[in-house]
Amino acid sequence: MQYQQSAPRAARTAASGHASEPRADSAGFDALFDESFERMKRLAFLLGADDPENIAQEAFTRLHGRWRSLGGPDKALPYLRRTVVNLSRSRLRHLRVVRRAPKEPNRDIVSAEATVLAGHANRAVHEALLGLTPRQRQVLVLRYWLDLDQQAIAETLGIAVGTVKATTSHAMTALRAALPEEDDR
Repeated sequence: MQYQQSAPRAARTAASGHASEPRADSAGFDALFDESFERMKRLAFLLGADDPENIAQEAFTRLHGRWRSLGGPDKALPYLRRTVVNLSRSRLRHLRVVRRAPKEPNRDIVSAEATVLAGHANRAVHEALLGLTPRQRQVLVLRYWLDLDQQAIAETLGIAVGTVKATTSHAMTALRAALPEEDDR
């Protein structure tokens, strides 16, 4: 019987190269990984990625490759967030192209991981988020889930602060229309 590593440990092992050879600067990376892996996975999920765990793992792998050249540990989390956003965008773009291909029928099957993450109570909100444009979804997730201010959102997405404000307003209007009013009991 072969031992299987948990997903976070497997990603950390893949990112570091060898589990038995810790690097001198790996303590900071390991701490960031332990603290942020689930958050980055959830971020990818909320941005609409169909494989959030793989995106989070890839983001950490890329961060590890740039760890020494980042210019300080305070730049690691913004780099990680931006990488997750960019990988999610790329994945969604890829899926859009693949789904347009007439060769195979469109199979939009929700993964077991996505079902568990969404949960029953949050399904309506998640479906409403998926109904937004990708930019609107990204802005709302970064604002209300990661609690970033408008400047940090603008830097993460590479857009102007005014665009963040307008996109947030339009997205909230669309969400209000998509979600039913709840009784105030």
